Amino acid sequence: MTLIFNQDKYKELLFKYQPKLIKNEEDNEKALAIVEELMHLPNRSPEENELYELLITLIEKFEQEYYLPGRESTPHSMLLFLMEQKNIQQSDLVDILGSENIVY
Repeated sequence: MTLIFNQDKYKELLFKYQPKLIKNEEDNEKALAIVEELMHLPNRSPEENELYELLITLIEKFEQEYYLPGRESTPHSMLLFLMEQKNIQQSDLVDILGSENIVY
């Protein structure tokens, strides 16, 4: 039996999960949670498979750009990464570096 892709069911899934480009660690964690949920579904529908593959693609894109060091890594991007990991705001650095001008 061949399963037929149902556009309306897929639209419902897109509305429910609202996948988007992953731009930070929080978005990545949310996408990973949805993938985990879908991964453990027995007999995923074609629509669920499509959403699963879409999320995997978005996660891979984010992780390649965000985690893999390479030529694109700069001191600035590494500092931003570390600040995000430690939940540090730019204003937190003023006391350390001495002035807002240096921080910004």
